[in-house]
This record gives sequence, C-alpha cells and structure tokens, in this order.
Amino acid sequence: MLKKRKIYINTKLIMILVILSFFFASYRSEKIIKETQKKQVVKAERNYQNIENKLNILNMVIYKLKTTDIFRMYFFESLSEAEKRYLKIKLYDQVKKTNTIHGNIGFSLNVGSIDENIIFSTQGTVDKFVYFKEEGLPTNLEDFKKYILVKKDRIIVYLKTEEMRGMTPIYWIISLTKDNFLSEIKFNLEDWYIQSGDEYINLKNESNILTQRKISKLKNKITDFFMPYFYGNLIYLEPRIDTFGIFIYEFTKVIGILTLLYLVIVGIKYFIFAPIKSLAMKFGYSGKNIKKEVEYIESKLDEISLTNKNLEYKINDMKVYQKEKKIKDYLLGITDRENLDKIKDESPIFSLASYRVIILEIFDAESVENIHDKFKITEEFFLKYFSSEILCEIINIDYKSIAIIVEDKLEDSELEEVMNCLEKHCERNFDLTFTIAITDVYTNIKDLSKAYREAKKILNYKFAFKQERVIFQKSIQQNNMKKYYYPIELEAKLINKTLNSSETTIRRVLDEIFEINGVNDIDKIEIKEFSGLLYNTLSRILLQVKEVNEEVELDGFNIKEMLDVDDFNQVKEVFEKKILEISKVMKTKDTNDNSDIKTKIDIYLEENYMIDISLENLADHLGHSFKYTSILFKKVMGDNFKNYLNVYRINKAKKLMEENTELKIKELAEMVGYNSSNTFIRIFKKYEGVSPGKMNSQLLKEDE
Repeated sequence: MLKKRKIYINTKLIMILVILSFFFASYRSEKIIKETQKKQVVKAERNYQNIENKLNILNMVIYKLKTTDIFRMYFFESLSEAEKRYLKIKLYDQVKKTNTIHGNIGFSLNVGSIDENIIFSTQGTVDKFVYFKEEGLPTNLEDFKKYILVKKDRIIVYLKTEEMRGMTPIYWIISLTKDNFLSEIKFNLEDWYIQSGDEYINLKNESNILTQRKISKLKNKITDFFMPYFYGNLIYLEPRIDTFGIFIYEFTKVIGILTLLYLVIVGIKYFIFAPIKSLAMKFGYSGKNIKKEVEYIESKLDEISLTNKNLEYKINDMKVYQKEKKIKDYLLGITDRENLDKIKDESPIFSLASYRVIILEIFDAESVENIHDKFKITEEFFLKYFSSEILCEIINIDYKSIAIIVEDKLEDSELEEVMNCLEKHCERNFDLTFTIAITDVYTNIKDLSKAYREAKKILNYKFAFKQERVIFQKSIQQNNMKKYYYPIELEAKLINKTLNSSETTIRRVLDEIFEINGVNDIDKIEIKEFSGLLYNTLSRILLQVKEVNEEVELDGFNIKEMLDVDDFNQVKEVFEKKILEISKVMKTKDTNDNSDIKTKIDIYLEENYMIDISLENLADHLGHSFKYTSILFKKVMGDNFKNYLNVYRINKAKKLMEENTELKIKELAEMVGYNSSNTFIRIFKKYEGVSPGKMNSQLLKEDE
C-alpha cells in the first residue's frame, strides 16, 4: 500500500511538472519569438540607417556635381562645338574624380542626356546603347523614369530627373556594389527586396519577385523603408523562425528549472536562488554573492535604459536633420514650388506673410586657416541676435555660407544694426569676416528660392562694396548702372584659350574684352565690381591648373592683386599679366623636344641617384624654374619627381641585392641615396610589398 502511494505521489508531481513546463515553455517561446522578431527588425532598421547615410552622401555628391558650372554649362547652355568638346573633357574628369573619391563607399555615377548618344562614365564617354547592352539594360531605358536591375554583384539604378520646362532631361545610372554599399546586409540579401514599379526584386536572386498580392499576405512580416532619393521603397522580409525548435529548447529548459525547484522543495536550499543566478549569468555576472547578483542585474537594466535613451536622442537628431534638409532643399530650389504642401508643416516659416532672405558668406574663405574648425556657429548663436517674437530659420548652406529666412518685422536700419553687431562678434570671436546680403521683402513663400538666388546675386557685388559688410538689394539696384560687358560665354572662351592656346590667341581675346569695355566711362564702383569678376575668372583658371598638376603652387600668382586696383588701365594691365603668367606655366614646350629632355633627366638621375637630390637640383641642372620643371618632369616622365626617384632607387637596390646578397640594409640604403635605413625600409615595402630584408632572404634561398 505504501509503495503504491509513493508511486502515485511521484507520478502526480511529474504530471504537474510537465503541465507547468508546457505552459511556461509556451509563454517563453512566444516571448522569445517576439523578441527575436523585434531584434531582427531593429537590426534591419540599424542596417538601413547605415545604408541611408550612404544614400545621403550619394545625394549630396549628385547635387554637388549637377550644380557645378561645367555640368550646368554642358547640359543646359548653348555652346559651340569647340566649347562642347572642351567641357565634355572637363565633365568627364569631374565624373571620374567624383567616382574615385567616393569609390570606397561602394557606388559609381554615370550621367547622360536624352538628346545625346553618350554616357559619362568611369570608363570615359561611351555610346549609351553599347553601355545599355553591356550592362543588360533595355534599349528603351530612356522611356522610364526609374528602372532597377539587380545583378550578381551590384544593383543598377536608373533615374531620370525632372527638369524645368524647356530643359533637356538628364538621367543618372548609379551602380551600387553589394559588397561595399550594401555591406551591412550582404550576408542576408535574401531577406531584402527593392521596389521596381509595382514589384519588389530580391537583392540576392533577381528571379525572386514579390508582387503586391504576396506583400499583402506577408504584411505582418514586412518592414518598409522609404528611399527618398530613389523614389521607391526597400523592404525587409523577416526570415522564418524555427518555433518548434524554440519550444523544445524552452520546454527542456523549463523542465530543468522546475526539477531544480522540486529538488529545493525536498531540501536542497542552494538551488533556491538558481533563477536569480541564471539571470545574472545571462547578463555576464560570474560571482557567487546573491546580493551582488541582484545589484549586477539592476546595473544591467540601467545600462539598457540608458541605451534606449541614447537611441531616442539619435532619432530626435535625425528628425532635426531631416527637417533642416527639407527647408534647405526648398530654399535652394531642389524641391518644386508645387510640393510646398508636403513640407509646409515642417516649419512655421512657410506660413509667413512677408519675409527676407539673408546670406552670410565668408569674405575670403581661401585665406582662412582651419575653416572647418572655425566655422562652427550654432543656430542658438544667431537666434540671440533676433527677438523671440521674430520667426526665423537658420540654414547651413556650405562650408563658407549660412542663410537666414527671417520674418519681416524690422526696418532696414534696425536690421542693418543687428547684422553689423553679428558680423563684428564673428570677427572678434571667430576671426571670420562676413559679407552679409539682404534681399528686399517677399510676400509669397513660393518665391523663397527666387529670393535666395537674389541674395546670391547680391554677393557678386561684394568687391564693389568692399568697405560695406551689409549689402541690401536696393543698394545694388540704385548703383547697378553697368557700363561694362563680361558675359559668361566670353569668360569661358578666355579660360579655354588660356589653358590651350598660344599667347597671340590669348591676347586677341583679352583685346576683345577690354576694347568692348573701354568704350564707356566706367566709375570706380563698377571698376571694383569688374575687377572682382576678373578675380573670379583667375580663380577658376587656377583651379583647373591645379587639377592638371597638383604640385603647382597657386600662391605665387598673387591674384588678389586684382582686388586692389581701381583704375581701368591698371585693371587691364594686371589682368593681362596674370593671364599670361598662367598661360606660360601651362606651356611646357622647350627648345629641346621631349626625348632630349628625357635623355637629360635619365643621365642626371643615373649620375646622382646615390646622393641626396631634389627637384630644385634638377631645375638648376636643366636651367628652368622650379614650377616649370615640375610640370615638365611629370609630362615627360609620366609621374611626379618624388615617386619616380623612389621607384628608380628601389630598382637599383634590387639589382644590388641580386649581385651581392651579403650587403647590410644600412649599406644598401646609403648606396641608393637614403640617409636613413628606416626610411629606405619603409619606402621599399611601400613599392614592393615586402621589406628588403625579406626579399634578400628569398634571394639567398634561391641561391641555395
């Protein structure tokens, strides 16, 4: 009887344990599945945030490229064939440079026009139909506004921009690499789909497509991410979770825990604290003190709470950034006027009855050292100069300018006083000198981009109003009686001739400019304005010279001298002098031809590579200036002097090692012109991939 009673009791306890385990495991399984799903979504959101950051960079790169003078002139202005050819080369260089700079992010840009049969790509200007065929794109691609092609290693996105009436549509073909641009999700691409029309294409397998019908069925398992720059969505489809496996695992775990509790009931007190200890261990605790275990869990919960707060702060920062970007896009005219209703709730500034646009631009950004460190002026700094009753928005335009949209509640004199105080404060505390342009009053917020353009135009007169830091639009209108003629076409012609033509041809263009402008009696203000425009021309030419040869020192031309003249004849004299100086630097012709020059350089290097020589020594040997020798060397030898000399010396060192493997590194370095063995080892490894000692060891093994 006792034995049967004992069996009955044990069976009952076992049944209770099993039932409890079943219900508790079910609860745990459901919780874990939800947590797993939540983690998957959070991870997907975090991964998309990283991708979106890259998309933001891509958008900024496209905007920077399309707002350049070369891009605008090539696609949107009427040009002669010669100007078109010249700008085609410069535009290709820009596209190539852009792709080179940002290639590590994982994207490349290709751009073309509907009216042309070429595409500007990293490979050059190629026939667009050949390009379409090679990339697997449809021949009628230009009929689409957007087209997406998923390939094995990358994703190709075609976007056709909506241009103003009368303008030829431009299209971008963007190549996104899966390894770099989508690096965050490259190991689970099968869970991601990109929108193409009404369908969604899998990023790993392009044949795997989700229709709208499938998406509606999988609605609860899909997270949708909007890609504003690609006018479509990126969706994440949660992978299937092994619910049965989780239940079995949790059931087994619960059985174990309840078994421990059962053993506690029968007298093993130690296991009373097992759940607490188990939880602490999951958090990483390895001690044995129950009090400290509880404290440790509390600290971990505090850490989790702090992490959540940090995430909230980041989300808020992102919201602020998005708000500022929308306002900036509308200000710059990127967002169409018709789309105002979509963004008007972003700021009360869009409800203003009257307003002005103010631009603060550093007067001479090129002369300011560490501009990015100094130009950290917060919105709060500006707002303290305005009454709290006046609505305004502060927009950071670029590294040298800030725009302010301000409600029209101040008289011109009051506004001028505020701006003067602000400018003096910046000069005193930040060592920055601003020119401040203030527009007339506008009464329609849809004219915001127009007002911004007017403010930019005002800044063109800063050299004419050099003594004034605050310039009103009406001041320009009162003084804008232009008696000079200097259109952009004439400037482009001069730039082209300066870089590519003879002195005689350049003088013809200069005579054309100054003969036209010598007819009228130009006053000093207009002369200052005219000289400012010529200064800008010199700046643009020098930037192109720098692109051709980075070693050319631009400071030596002292183009700021243009800003100090106030006599028309003096303007002509100084400008001609600067133009011809630049042209002379660009002409690398000598009485000897290139082969003779190369022979002279080769002989000089052969005779002197073992001693400490420099480009200055070579210039003295050839009888040329340093600048001219720098340009000449790169043209004739195909590389700059420093790199070429290093490669030359390393090749000599390799030959010496082959001839005598017993040479010490220090001896070898001195024999090829290096005073320091450390410098020699570093440079040798840079060009050969291995140290000289390791290469010498390899040579010894080969001899054996």
